[in-house]
Amino acid sequence: MLPITAPQARPYLAAHFVLAVEGLSAVSFSKCSGLAGEVGVEEYAEGGENRFAHRLPTRASFPNLVLTQGTGPSTELWSWFFEYHTTGKVRPRAGQVSLLSHVDGAMVPVRVWAFRRAWPVKLTGPDLDAQASAVAVESLELAHHGLVLAPVGV
Repeated sequence: MLPITAPQARPYLAAHFVLAVEGLSAVSFSKCSGLAGEVGVEEYAEGGENRFAHRLPTRASFPNLVLTQGTGPSTELWSWFFEYHTTGKVRPRAGQVSLLSHVDGAMVPVRVWAFRRAWPVKLTGPDLDAQASAVAVESLELAHHGLVLAPVGV
């Protein structure tokens, strides 16, 4: 017999996460999007088979990661972005986005998305307005060569 109810498991809150990039200091952000992947589909219509078309997997793709943070004193991300503008080259780096949650009273990683060969493709400074008292916010967009769900605690 199948169970009638699912086991009680509370989802993690998305409020605490950290970006770690090889060779740079870990940075907390206020927003992250692009933790996704997609496999393309090619349809193949077989001759004589009119009821359906075969659907076959093609190339995987991953959107850019877009991270938003309050502007602070660190300039490491700006330096990494301008590396290409000053030298004509940029060194792709591995990294990860770690979702943190309270487990047994401590803030620990509960989900880790690792990416490889990433480089900054867009960096946006804050909108400045002398009449507003809002936090100065900047965003970083990273192109990369794929995401994997990494083991936690390794």
